[in-house]
Amino acid sequence: MNRYEYSEIKNNELPASWKSESTLDELKEFLQQNWEQRSSFYADDSQESKQQFLEFLSSGGLKTKKYIGTIAFRGEQLNIFPRVFKTNISDNNAETLTTKYLMNNLVKWLEYCSKIEYPYLNMSSDLSDTDDLRELFITLYANYVRNAIERGIYFRYIEETEDCRSIKGKFDLKDYLTVKIPGGNADLFKCTYSKFEFDNTVNRIIKFTCKQLFKIATAQNQRSLRMILSYLDEVSDVICTPHDCDGIRLDHMHKNYRIIISMSKMFLLNKLNGYSIDTNETFCFLFPTELLFEGFVGGFIKDVLSGYGAKVKLQESKVRLVEKILYRDKEYGSAFTMRHDIVVEHKGKMVILDTKYKEVSRFENNSRLSDKLSEEIKQADLYQMVTYAWKRGVSDVYLLYPMYRYETTEPAFPYAICESPETPKGDIAIHFVRVPFVFEENDSMVVSQLEKLLASLFYLETA
Repeated sequence: MNRYEYSEIKNNELPASWKSESTLDELKEFLQQNWEQRSSFYADDSQESKQQFLEFLSSGGLKTKKYIGTIAFRGEQLNIFPRVFKTNISDNNAETLTTKYLMNNLVKWLEYCSKIEYPYLNMSSDLSDTDDLRELFITLYANYVRNAIERGIYFRYIEETEDCRSIKGKFDLKDYLTVKIPGGNADLFKCTYSKFEFDNTVNRIIKFTCKQLFKIATAQNQRSLRMILSYLDEVSDVICTPHDCDGIRLDHMHKNYRIIISMSKMFLLNKLNGYSIDTNETFCFLFPTELLFEGFVGGFIKDVLSGYGAKVKLQESKVRLVEKILYRDKEYGSAFTMRHDIVVEHKGKMVILDTKYKEVSRFENNSRLSDKLSEEIKQADLYQMVTYAWKRGVSDVYLLYPMYRYETTEPAFPYAICESPETPKGDIAIHFVRVPFVFEENDSMVVSQLEKLLASLFYLETA
């Protein structure tokens, strides 16, 4: 099944193996387990404890939400694509789309993504030969593990108690006086000591996970996994479960292993048998699209504008909405941190930009532009941007929206004037800009469109 975000799937449209209430309950529990491990790959700021990947309807159907990717369960696969993969706002047919197309875009977005940080990974070269979303996560895992091992293989102090010929560690005097001497073993000493152990639970989990992934990985990832397994050759081969990961406690010195254990648990929760989907295979690999859009746009702007001497800050949160709170003649501290997606300082001027992953109609040749903006732009977003501008003393703020596929950038963009004659800040201009986000066969064309768009917005001197 191929669907866009926020699409309803009625019960009679579900595969036969998904239609029963008991199976849907199993699917819900499986998604819940993956929801709790999603921080392995991204922090989406969601405070929800219940899974938000799919909505389970009272009618027995499903509704996709703001996460894109693939869910395989009971021999069936649901692929969820971004809404901006549509050719226009009324296009709802996702059946012709392929996971290869989704992968190509994910790779491009993640190359610039600043908020979802995957270090030590060249996305294009590492994923150029795959159209499988699982391979993306296997690549991430292999790179994390290999980097951690090359910086220092994980050793752990393990406490052991045994009879020794010489005293080491903590000597059990009571045992010696009451057991060893009366028993004629005066040459043995019961000691408890710490052993610096390489064959520990952490390395066993990593080794077992790598062996499971090796069976389904591409040749390139198999080379990385083989290298990892060679490092762990002396570690015991033990079958590990997701529950084994829960008992791991890592100190600050080994904090880089925390994400590895979390990712290991995610892989162990997902049963991966091979590239062909069979009745036993389950996996769930989903990304929040709004996070991808924010990260891609922020990373691209920073990459381009930094070359022109501009200062670009992402996710800046230095300013508080409230400087102080007063209560009964007592003054308390500031509150309500304001976090800006993108802040640009260029040629002595500061502007604030905020990404909004929402569908907005094309501005060009739109005779109902004012009505359309009122319908499609959230008033709360305008309040937010006006507050940002007023607090920072800037006159221009930008709301950035994604364009659909096959669209060309528009020659001009509308902006709203918020008049403030009674304040020294002056009028505030809120610019509405739709930016290219979907990559087709010609990647360089999308990059070029974005560069030209930024040049026009920031009056860059281009060659």
